Amino acid sequence: MAYRPIGDPKHATANAQSVPMDNIELNTRYDAGTYSYAPPSGSPPPPQEDRDMKDGGERDSKAAFRSSEVPASTLALTAARLNGKEVSDYGSRLTETLLLSPTIFPLIFAALMGRFFRHLGVYLAERGTTLGRLEQLVGCTSVFSALERQFCLRSWSFVGLLSIIVWLLSPVGGQSALRLLGQEQHDVTSTGTVRYMDPMTIENSVIDGASDANSGRSTYTSIFLAALLSSSKYEATPMDLWGNVKLPIYRYLENSTSDEWKEITNNTNANVTYASLVGVPVAGPPSDGYSTFNIKARQFDITCSSNKLMDQNQTDFGNMTATWKLRPVNKSKHCGTVVDCAIPDCDGYPCGILSKSMANSEDEDKFSVANCSISFDYFESGVRCNRSSCAVYKMKKLDLLSDGYTQDLDDFTRNNFLSNEMSIMPTLDNYNVGSASARGSTNMEKWMMDPTNFIGARYDNVDLYELSPEVFAERLTILYNTFFQSTYGTLALGGHLPSNLTQTGLMVGTSYGSNITFNGTEANIVQETKPIYKTNWKWFTALLVCSLVLLAAAYAGLILKYITLAPDIIGYASSLTLLNPYVPTPTGGTTLHGLERAAILHDLPVRIGDVCANEPVGAIAFAKADNGRVARLDRRRYYI
Repeated sequence: MAYRPIGDPKHATANAQSVPMDNIELNTRYDAGTYSYAPPSGSPPPPQEDRDMKDGGERDSKAAFRSSEVPASTLALTAARLNGKEVSDYGSRLTETLLLSPTIFPLIFAALMGRFFRHLGVYLAERGTTLGRLEQLVGCTSVFSALERQFCLRSWSFVGLLSIIVWLLSPVGGQSALRLLGQEQHDVTSTGTVRYMDPMTIENSVIDGASDANSGRSTYTSIFLAALLSSSKYEATPMDLWGNVKLPIYRYLENSTSDEWKEITNNTNANVTYASLVGVPVAGPPSDGYSTFNIKARQFDITCSSNKLMDQNQTDFGNMTATWKLRPVNKSKHCGTVVDCAIPDCDGYPCGILSKSMANSEDEDKFSVANCSISFDYFESGVRCNRSSCAVYKMKKLDLLSDGYTQDLDDFTRNNFLSNEMSIMPTLDNYNVGSASARGSTNMEKWMMDPTNFIGARYDNVDLYELSPEVFAERLTILYNTFFQSTYGTLALGGHLPSNLTQTGLMVGTSYGSNITFNGTEANIVQETKPIYKTNWKWFTALLVCSLVLLAAAYAGLILKYITLAPDIIGYASSLTLLNPYVPTPTGGTTLHGLERAAILHDLPVRIGDVCANEPVGAIAFAKADNGRVARLDRRRYYI
């Protein structure tokens, strides 16, 4: 194949400007005689096609199987097998593998699907097809290239649309593997028994008389002071330092709603005020999951109408044996003329009491005096636990004289428990200390003045009269309940309750009358199952379809490669040298695949340039770039 020069070569330069442009096409001829190929002498070489197809087939086979060692379909089926099974190390490794899928899957997809379209194009070219279809197949290497050929060829064919859909499976496959496997937990609802200390345990309080109070002094003193000294951390928490459940002050909830149950909107907030620093012992909350149950307990509540500074002669303080005293407003007739008598004359609640505390004044005769009243009430509280962390979330008031608490016992409470507590608690930490009134306020007084800063020796008195009656009443309520709860059921307060307590309901003491009864209450329990794998079946289907399409394309390409006799020359740069008069062709070159031809002509210098540089109109061709036979292209020159 060759181009015949236009006009007389000898006068090409002189006549270059006179050649009419309309005659360019007519004057350019294909000369069949100028180029010819003669086969080499001797016997023909052995058939090349079998060897090439065998070698190429083996390479394709190895590449296909190497790319399919861990196909996405296997990952999909493995993930499906894990559905409903507990989370394991094997599943974790599979999950990590799936995280790589958005990167690996498109690479494998591009490699196998691109080769499939190429082999299909060569197969159809061998049997005869249109150039447009061949271009759509061979040039279809991505979604963009598939769309590009649809637009540029101006032909929206079924093959083109199908190739676009196929290439869209690549990102779908990668993303579906990423979303294939998840985890979930189910809630299992059940009921169980939780036990709490019987409210009637107050009958065994050691302050029922003077003798028992002295015997139990070491016990309730240590419990009370431990709770008091740790209050900076546990005062606002729903459980005490030993894990017992604390009850809020009901008075603050009473008017929150007209319903019988008073809800606590935020039982973890520091704004919730608890009535005691010591809670109710509870046994049996499940160590895993959530539980709700109800408990019952009795507690005191104190309100004050006034808190002011007064002279000693107005207070009837009595002997200066202490810095703080609690006394009934109305003394019992049994007190006679005893000034420090604490037996109240109270037939029902509320009972009036007076708090008298030495003030830190230059005048030693000044006292802080609060006029208060005390009540005793019975409550049922709803408790919600997250594992072993519990908090009261609702309360309602019950009839005081119920569940075994009789009028006689209530009379005993008012005449004995009230009077003994008013006598013992104010001197708890300076009992029998000489000249106690000269050694400064007690820890209780300092705590009421400032619960956040009361620890340490100061040897002075606090000015409780500076507190508002409401604040003073709140803090006195907390102290009063804390001390009273330190005098009964003490064996159960420190936690570490017996493991069989939920079955027996009885905590056996070491001495007569020290057994503690625990009442049973039904608990609603919600527990989460262990995390299990959950297969997303929609993404599973998408991944399986993409994988099967890819697998089918890989094997189809392999089969097409075996049954196609024509060498793969489409789309390779080396194929431009095939039967090209401007590039020398190796003997037997028509049987070579594109890459084999490129390997042979690896160092051949080539150029796309003007092969008719000496003619008035140039011709662009792919040619060997040596000996000046091909010139560079020029924008100012015409080319056919």
